[in-house]
Amino acid sequence: MKKNIILACLAVGGAAVLSACGSVPGLADLGAMKTGTQITPEQMSAVIDNKTTQAEVISLVGQPNRKAQVSNTVVWYYDFNQIGQAVIGRNISETTAFEFNAKGVVVSHYKAGGAPGTSNNPLLKAAGM
Repeated sequence: MKKNIILACLAVGGAAVLSACGSVPGLADLGAMKTGTQITPEQMSAVIDNKTTQAEVISLVGQPNRKAQVSNTVVWYYDFNQIGQAVIGRNISETTAFEFNAKGVVVSHYKAGGAPGTSNNPLLKAAGM
């Protein structure tokens, strides 16, 4: 009888630990291969269109991975790739873009699908990231 109770407790405890992995910061991507700069939802919401400056974006998330000039608009790109999440099993390939006007103020910011082949990591390249 005690043996059955112990096994039941271990099963419940094991299930609780495994289900908690997705909610414990850092545990869900244990062992993941990462490259680039991941922009969090909190960082995205801290940027305000028509108000936030280039200096404030650098202070918030650092220097961009890539820059481009399109007419009078400067676009900064932050590429992020992650493969091999231990628990959830979801790969991430995304690019966050910040568009600035001629005065260096954000006019638009958004997330898009990642830019394939932007990683120097051979494992990520092999995964098509």
